[in-house]
Amino acid sequence: MPKVRVLSISRYVQAALERAEYKSDENGVIIACVPGASGFFSQGDTFEEARESLRDAIEGNLSLALQLGLPIPLFEGVPVEEQDVPAYAT
Repeated sequence: MPKVRVLSISRYVQAALERAEYKSDENGVIIACVPGASGFFSQGDTFEEARESLRDAIEGNLSLALQLGLPIPLFEGVPVEEQDVPAYAT
């Protein structure tokens, strides 16, 4: 029986954003990343822009990983459950 992963996407994104680190590069661009989470990075001219761009990167990478069955970084406080689902003939 196939399995699906079940999680709260909004809780997952919030947990990732809480772990985010921000720094300014030599040109004043704000770099945002979530340590230990490959692909969870972005940049912006302001903190708000970098954070919003990071939110988009997290959501996009999470969606892609879930669709392709790839592993996702796990964050404390965000349960990810696997559930069996019936297979349907097409």
